[in-house]
Amino acid sequence: MDERLTRQEAARLLGVTLPCGDGQLKRAYRRLAREHHPDRGGDARHFHQLQQAYERLVADGDQAPGVSRGRPSRTPASAPHAPSAADLAAFDLDSDRADQPGPLDPDRFATLLASPHRGAVHPVLAASRAPGSRLNRAAGFLAAELTSTLEVRATTDDRGHDVVVVEVTGASRRARRAMEAADLDGTWVRRRRSTTTQLRAAIPPAGDRRETAAGIAVRTTRLLDSIGWPLREWTVTASTDRRS
Repeated sequence: MDERLTRQEAARLLGVTLPCGDGQLKRAYRRLAREHHPDRGGDARHFHQLQQAYERLVADGDQAPGVSRGRPSRTPASAPHAPSAADLAAFDLDSDRADQPGPLDPDRFATLLASPHRGAVHPVLAASRAPGSRLNRAAGFLAAELTSTLEVRATTDDRGHDVVVVEVTGASRRARRAMEAADLDGTWVRRRRSTTTQLRAAIPPAGDRRETAAGIAVRTTRLLDSIGWPLREWTVTASTDRRS
């Protein structure tokens, strides 16, 4: 966040008047973020300014955090890049397109994950062929050895702690080649098998279900975009219907 940005400047960027309620602020940011998102033809610099403005207004006060005496701590180089408040706020978790057939998009993905379920998130299973493949829309009908999968499910780790597991498994040569080039971002582990390559993350759920869903969607979208395999190239399978 740019500390030089004042609250008044941030409010002008987002088109809100201070004081501003959380709901009003989030709606204003979400509307502008969609309009100016680079994936939708918007200007990347202005989109970044909107993110900074939102972060400035949701910050807890204007005072810098206190500094403890003693040896300074250092963030490990492999520490996960956690989603920011602006990242989380950009999702429309009440999308009315979640149940519609067709390819995924970030909002639909996050809404499905946030749907009612006994686990920390609703499970999601999606299929694709490979980055840029003409067969991506038909991946759900291909033989298993030709299909790549994106699976999200709630489970427990070997210590009995609740985690949300995200697995992207590529089967084709093109898919595996793309996954070999992925930036693991301190979140993902690469697993190589004789016929597949898998990128796997085990992420502790947040206290709020919707925040968990948005956080998983941010990390997964970031990964897939980085390897040129965006969510729109993935199709949800019938087994993830929200009624399950």
